[in-house]
Amino acid sequence: MMIGHLSFADLERHYIVGRDEELGRFRTVLSRGGWPGHASFLHVYGTGGVGKSTYLRLCRSEAERAGACFILLDTPDFVHTERGFAEALLQQLKERFSDLDGLSGPPLEQCESAIRRLSQSGRVVLALDTFEQMQDLETWLRERFLSSLPETTIVLTAGRRPLKGDWLLSPVWRRKLAQFELTHLDQTDCHRYLTRCGSYDEVVNERIWRLTKGHPLTLSLAAAAQSYDERGSFAKEADWFEEAAALWLREVPDPQLRTVVEAASILRHFDQELLSYLLEENVPGDVFDRLTALSFVSKSKRGWQLHDLMRETTSARLRARAPKLYKRLCGRAAGYYADAVLESASRSDSGWEVRELFRYVGPDVLRALSSETPRSSLYWETLTETTLGDAIAYIDCRQNWTEDGQSGMGVDPETGAAFQIEYTAEAIRGNVTRLDARQVFELDPEAIKLLRDQEGQARGLAVVIPFHEGTLAFMEKDPICSPYLRSLKPEEKRKLQTPRHRPSGWFIRVLDCWDVSDPDVRDETIDFIFSYICSGGLVVCSPYPTEIARKTYPGFGFSAVESAAHRNHEGRTEAPTYALDTRGDKLRGFLEAMLRRAGLDWQPSARREPEANGGFERQSAVLHPLTKRELEVAELVLAGLSNGEVARKLFVSEATVKKHLRAVYDKLGVHSRVQLARILIKE
Repeated sequence: MMIGHLSFADLERHYIVGRDEELGRFRTVLSRGGWPGHASFLHVYGTGGVGKSTYLRLCRSEAERAGACFILLDTPDFVHTERGFAEALLQQLKERFSDLDGLSGPPLEQCESAIRRLSQSGRVVLALDTFEQMQDLETWLRERFLSSLPETTIVLTAGRRPLKGDWLLSPVWRRKLAQFELTHLDQTDCHRYLTRCGSYDEVVNERIWRLTKGHPLTLSLAAAAQSYDERGSFAKEADWFEEAAALWLREVPDPQLRTVVEAASILRHFDQELLSYLLEENVPGDVFDRLTALSFVSKSKRGWQLHDLMRETTSARLRARAPKLYKRLCGRAAGYYADAVLESASRSDSGWEVRELFRYVGPDVLRALSSETPRSSLYWETLTETTLGDAIAYIDCRQNWTEDGQSGMGVDPETGAAFQIEYTAEAIRGNVTRLDARQVFELDPEAIKLLRDQEGQARGLAVVIPFHEGTLAFMEKDPICSPYLRSLKPEEKRKLQTPRHRPSGWFIRVLDCWDVSDPDVRDETIDFIFSYICSGGLVVCSPYPTEIARKTYPGFGFSAVESAAHRNHEGRTEAPTYALDTRGDKLRGFLEAMLRRAGLDWQPSARREPEANGGFERQSAVLHPLTKRELEVAELVLAGLSNGEVARKLFVSEATVKKHLRAVYDKLGVHSRVQLARILIKE
């Protein structure tokens, strides 16, 4: 596109990306008009700097192009009284439309008359920016002014928060009010914007995308800094983060609340208890309520969370301003999650706690390859006889791969270090060397999993074979597993011959990403490894020897088994075998070593140590197969609760409870609550 001869408005539109869907919603309201007898009302909300005012300007262009009358009023431009609002609106009307002479009466009546007159010749759009600052006028606007507007009038408001309370209690307002959140730009739109701004370096653009999280204001500041840098006058990264943070922190004038916000920025998810633990003092309920009312704080599945960019910006400011405090808070957080990992080691679902711990103690390569805020819609599916064919087709495609290799890149958001991911076609084929999916499935149906997207397409493959008495004979013949077993002493091998229901560990035979450049696929793959490495068992793997694999697995804490190296992937390149043993007391030693390498001194908290006797904290061999949620369901059933009562207690559906209960029955080999109770009471 030739931009040299564009008007200012068209030039501005050229640099705006990623808002087509949102503009489409306004166009729909503009074309359809209001409900009979009511004005249409569209409310957009989002955090500071996300582009709400820009969106209103785009809507103005759309409205004027459609021949509508667009009036924009920003809340700082008038005194927040009914008369002040009416006078400011009347001034806007008279300045823009000269044919409104002859109006008389109080300002509000003149406004209503003017809008009725304008509505006779076309659509009228009344836009109100920074609507969150109009709380003192909300009731009057809702019950008096907005309800009196002509039915062809469209009301467009923008604020930091969604409209709640009385706006939603009234069935009339629920009918005519539509609202949606303006979110960050995705990776594609960020790259498109940076390219339009003249930044063509893929590595630089990827780093800016990772740092800004697609936040429009910060992205714009980063693009400007990059532009200055090319001219030899670099604007430091801290400068544009500071500018963005200043916008966010206008909402937090209270020093006590700022302290809590800074502590929350250390965590991805928090609640009142965790913040109190971090600060080593009680966070009062009223302070926590004010924290969760901020526009950049939202509810999450695990409590509450700060907006991604606000969290990272605030933690970076804290690290620069008070490094000792920052380190102490990070150390407290790391200790908290290390305690949680140690506590949940006897269960199979400690992956989330492990991921949180690695945020504080993990190396740069893991930070670069994983997302700070994963939002993947992908999921790992355990195969059945019906879906086994999908895995066979996946493996066959990879074993016969004739296309080019694959590459990707990860950037550490803290240090800016870039890590290149390179898989040749030979590596893709070698990663699934001589693997018979049906044979593995018959060995253990849960050993093969496919990573699927929302459309059901396979995006990755995991083959994880458990160590127990029923699998060792197979692994001793497998070209990738056998070198490790041959390296063991007879005594060590005997320890792996556990009963089927109590595996002593797992061999990650294959972990394959269909597209290594996809950050969502990488996130899910890394989380998959996290779910195993601190589970209280032995974890072994021997991936195809790529450069990124040689950096990643030691980063997880694996050690190379010198006597188990082999050339069995493709017959030429030597591949190391890695092992991580967290059985028994070794898990505590592993956690201590991880925190020590990060410069943190950790002693397990007595408050969080599992009880030596009683309860389900230390599972027996019988209960080991159950997940944390299945244990919770089983424990509540043992207490005499019905399925419906369990569902309400755990905030899940009754169908979900039934699903977990069926899984418990299957894993423990029982068929009724009575049989289940006997096992649980015995254990």
